[in-house]
Amino acid sequence: MENLKIFFNDLIKSENKEALEKLFDKHNIKRKDKNTYPDLEINISLEEIKILKEKSIITNENDLNTSLAKNTDLTPLEKLLYAVIWKNGDLIKIKHIISGIYGKSTTGKVFNQFGRHLRNKDEPIIDQHVLRAYIYYISDEIIKDINNKHFDQYANSYKEWINQNKVLKMNMNLTDELLFGVGRMLKLKKTQ
Repeated sequence: MENLKIFFNDLIKSENKEALEKLFDKHNIKRKDKNTYPDLEINISLEEIKILKEKSIITNENDLNTSLAKNTDLTPLEKLLYAVIWKNGDLIKIKHIISGIYGKSTTGKVFNQFGRHLRNKDEPIIDQHVLRAYIYYISDEIIKDINNKHFDQYANSYKEWINQNKVLKMNMNLTDELLFGVGRMLKLKKTQ
């Protein structure tokens, strides 16, 4: 774990994007597969959600309308995306993303925060791996799963930490990718 101390020291002392990029190789951190996770540059506005509601694609409860499963007027892309969401059992997660776009909290904390990011790129993507790495940084503790009760506390602390470091803030997606990799490594260590 001493190597992780060195990693975090290198991370917070990084002076630019290039220095952050070098941390992957220096600390043997696995990068996200860009075919699975290409850079996400889309935004979703409140106005776009309003339009989806007017078209009855999204319900007033912020759910994806289940009648879409029978809708033959969808484009092939819409049908394909709905089918993937349905097959993965993720229809319920749309509610949490939309609530995040509205800036409201729900129990689906990771998807809620993802919605916040989709509306405002100043909001980081925060998931279990990123928080696990951050919690290790602040406490030397490896936590396998962060429960909803503590998620907001750690997420808010993480956001403050990111915002205090100009390089990390300016390269939020890269910071996310680094901490995602470290958090994944920590989870594997915890389960061994």
